Amino acid sequence: MTAKIVSIAQAKGGVGKSTLCANLSVTLSQTGKVMMIDCDPPQNSLSVWHQVRDDVYIETGLSIEKANTPAQLNSLIEKNKSNFDYILIDGAPHVNPLVRSMLLLSNLVLVPLAPSKVEIWSFAAFESLIHEATKYNKSLKTKIVWNRVRKRVKSSDEVIETVSKDSKLSALKNQITFRVAYVDSFAEGCSVYEWSDPVASAEIWSLSSAVKRVISKLESVNSTKSVAAQNFIKKG
Repeated sequence: MTAKIVSIAQAKGGVGKSTLCANLSVTLSQTGKVMMIDCDPPQNSLSVWHQVRDDVYIETGLSIEKANTPAQLNSLIEKNKSNFDYILIDGAPHVNPLVRSMLLLSNLVLVPLAPSKVEIWSFAAFESLIHEATKYNKSLKTKIVWNRVRKRVKSSDEVIETVSKDSKLSALKNQITFRVAYVDSFAEGCSVYEWSDPVASAEIWSLSSAVKRVISKLESVNSTKSVAAQNFIKKG
C-alpha cells in the first residue's frame, strides 16, 4: 500500500479548505484508511474539528497529525505513506513554505474556488505557482473545485465560464453548492454525509468518487531534493 496524497490548497483564507478536507476524509474512509495532516497553524481548524468529533464518537476511523514545517510534513508522509490508502493535507490560508512543499509532495491538489470575482483576484498568482511546481513534481495533477456555488445566479455562472476559458487548470464537474449544512456539520465534528441534508451528502459522495477516479490513474510522487526544489520551497 502506498497512499495517494491529496492536498487542499489556496492562496487565501475563508474558501472552505478545512471543510472540504474533513468531508472528503470521511467519505474516503468508507473504503480505505485515511490520514489527515493539518498544515494550518495557528488556526488548525481541521484539528479542532477532529477533536470535537473524537469527543462525541467512540470511533472516528480517521487519523490526524499536524505539521508546522516542510521537514515535519515530509517526515510524516514518509513515515505513514505505507500504512494508509489516502493522505489528505489541509493547507494554510496563504502561500508559505508549507504550501509550496505540499505542491511537491502531492499526487493531486484541489483548489477550492467560489465563483466570486474577489476570490479570482488571488487565483491567477496561485495558478502560476502551481505551474512552477510541476517543474519539480512531474506527477502533480491539479483540479479546481467550485465551492459555495449559488445555483442559477448569473454572476456565478459568468465567473465559472471566465475561469474555464482563461485558466489552464480544469475543474471537476462535481460542484459544491452554498448550503448551511456544510458549516453546521463541521461545527459538530461531522461531515455532511452524517448530517441531515441529502443534497449536500450526495454532492460530497459525487466529489469523492471523482477524486478517486482521478488519483487512481496517477503515479507515485518521487520527491526531489534538488537545490532548485528546496529554493522553490523556501521562497514562501
